[in-house]
Amino acid sequence: MKRTLIAVLVALVFVSGLLAAGRGEAGSRWPDPEKNITLIVPFAAGGGTDLIFRALVEEMKKNLPSTIIVSNIGGAGSATGTNELLRLPADGYALLASGTHTVAATLQGLTDGANQVEGIMGMNWDPFIVAVNINKPWKTFQEVVNAAKAKPRTISLGNAGMGGATGVASIGINLNFENAFNVTPFGGGADLLAATLGGHCDVGIFSQSEVVANRNMLRPLVVLYDARSIIPDLADVPTLAEAGYPQVKIPAGSYRSISVRKGTPPEVKKVLAQAARKAFESPAYQTYMKQNGLIPAFTELAATDAYFGELRDMYLPILKEAGLLKK
Repeated sequence: MKRTLIAVLVALVFVSGLLAAGRGEAGSRWPDPEKNITLIVPFAAGGGTDLIFRALVEEMKKNLPSTIIVSNIGGAGSATGTNELLRLPADGYALLASGTHTVAATLQGLTDGANQVEGIMGMNWDPFIVAVNINKPWKTFQEVVNAAKAKPRTISLGNAGMGGATGVASIGINLNFENAFNVTPFGGGADLLAATLGGHCDVGIFSQSEVVANRNMLRPLVVLYDARSIIPDLADVPTLAEAGYPQVKIPAGSYRSISVRKGTPPEVKKVLAQAARKAFESPAYQTYMKQNGLIPAFTELAATDAYFGELRDMYLPILKEAGLLKK
């Protein structure tokens, strides 16, 4: 009897071991608490994209056993950081702060990122606002346009990098106003902000969150989104249509999402998506989005990939007309 019982116990232990092994490293044992998960933000620290992802990461830390760290790798309109992700293993321990900038940089041939990543979660839209240093004489967008047309190519229109979403928006504006502006790229939102506040850039295209954080130093002139801001301090800033330009249609904001390198195991992506969803739905992050006027655009996994395809279709005509389309 004892031998029979021992045999049964040994068999159960053996079967349990097989089942556990069958789950693999990508299953219930992922992530390894001893390993860090790195979120690559392809812009310098301090910009709108960086701040939005750091707020989310603080909530994601509560839903995963591993430490999550943010690594800022700016350059080439987000392409440098994106290419760094593509050099790392597709194991889920490296994430990308992706979005419209990823699509724009890919179409311009700066990276193959949009074709080599898979979506974990779509997050939100951050509307673009054209703003100037409060010491500049212009009080309206019309005044800026008039100044640019009076002296073509002397008014600098800054963006956070030609490979990014604000770069595409600045091209769109210039095309609609007879190429009167001197389109000037900078190395991320933080660099654009510093140049504008330092007097080295006349006009900048900023994410709304950047304007909110620097409201006492920037004068917002026009919202590129099709609706006014929900933030009280920005509620009086007109849309392009209200400013007298309903015919101007350009990328109106920065879309943010989280992606991993293509080939990451489905089980790992599912774990990450669950953690990201909990962080997104947390009261703290929901409050953060409302305070910064972010427009929720939640998607998961395959739905996020499909949305990237829609963004590509949106950007193609502008980049083609500007002669910047490479892919």
